Amino acid sequence: MTNPSFADRIRARYPEGLTGVFAIGGTRTTYVLEQNRQTADPGRIDNFATQGEYLMGRYWDFCRNFFDLGGQNMIITAFSFRGFYNRGAEYAELVTQEMLRLIDESSVDFYKEYEVDPYFVGIDSLLLLPADNPAHQVAQAFIDFQNQWSYREGRRKLLWEIASIPLYSFWDLPQRLTDEERQAVDAELKSVTNLEEMNRTLYRHFSRAVYGTDVPMPHFYLGTNKSGDLKWRSPMPLALSGGDYLRMFYTPYPSLFTTSETMQTILEDLAFKDRFYSPKTDYSGQYTSDLVQAEYERVMELSSNPLTSLGLSRKVAPVPQPE
Repeated sequence: MTNPSFADRIRARYPEGLTGVFAIGGTRTTYVLEQNRQTADPGRIDNFATQGEYLMGRYWDFCRNFFDLGGQNMIITAFSFRGFYNRGAEYAELVTQEMLRLIDESSVDFYKEYEVDPYFVGIDSLLLLPADNPAHQVAQAFIDFQNQWSYREGRRKLLWEIASIPLYSFWDLPQRLTDEERQAVDAELKSVTNLEEMNRTLYRHFSRAVYGTDVPMPHFYLGTNKSGDLKWRSPMPLALSGGDYLRMFYTPYPSLFTTSETMQTILEDLAFKDRFYSPKTDYSGQYTSDLVQAEYERVMELSSNPLTSLGLSRKVAPVPQPE
């Protein structure tokens, strides 16, 4: 449910527009858990078109949760370039066609309903493929869609990261700049007075060129550790920002099960919880001997157990086989 007062607080806290990076993990698991629980072989997906239609509805619910709570910009990593190779040709072919759902009628309806401008990031990599390759053709369809879309300042932004190879995008960028544009960037960098300002200047220029629009440095990342491991699955935002000033959150379940209440809890912690950073060279005055002793004992207990490290993988128990 929309919480206007909370949304207003978020917009006031982030006048530049709250920007989140979202790596939606466990989509096939989501479908299996919600739609296939009662079948003889729950893990088998017979109709990928039905799965795709169902998942898009779940994506829109996820986006609504963020936007209704005051969020302004979403960067969603939809598909990695490795997905075209590491899960087999059949999977790559199915996913390639399913990606067109991002520009179908139902998607357009969502963009209009929520006043969202869509962008497709990283598809320059797909254009390196032969023109008759289906992935190349999908990338061209995204480009044609963007060329026809009427963008407007002040709208929410939804950036779909698809098959991005940041190193290629950065390699190609200087070749697309004119001499005048390069000289202007160089002059601006020479005018800055500190490394913080230099970093922000470079981000602004590179992100605008790669994203096709101005997007603030992301404020947080939301991924999943349903398998225990803690991965960063959004290469372009990481490459552009270096993860600077970024809070990272992980759900222990597939991303699309994230409720509005959980999203609000994350944003509350991000925006309004006090976090103390000492400006001094040490921690003088912050501890007593008893507190230090208690913390030492806690650390020693944790460090003596190798299984306390975050990020260790866990697996679903295998299905028992008949003897």
